[in-house]
Amino acid sequence: MVAHIKTPNITTDNLPATMSHKMITEILREELGFQKIVITDSLSMGAITEYYNSGNVATNCIKAGVDMLLMPKDLNMARKALLEAVTAGTISEDRINTSLRRILSVKYDAGLFK
Repeated sequence: MVAHIKTPNITTDNLPATMSHKMITEILREELGFQKIVITDSLSMGAITEYYNSGNVATNCIKAGVDMLLMPKDLNMARKALLEAVTAGTISEDRINTSLRRILSVKYDAGLFK
């Protein structure tokens, strides 16, 4: 689970770690080699909702490398923004499929498809 902390000594984007490509993709996934599911902390927390709308949060998190969004404040807005981003090509279908493979793999390993 990725927290909403800011890491100004590590990143220069001033984004919470939840939405930071540097933190999730570059450091967590590439540098540290973590390839399991990355889930956000609750996206209905004030640290997020006071500064970002659910659509921006959803697309930024997925672009950063998050696989699962936990409790967006406005689920419909988050869903719509993600669909629009995929349709427009700002988030690739392959990016979505990468997360889907991680999620389904964990479910399969847990025996949920038997």
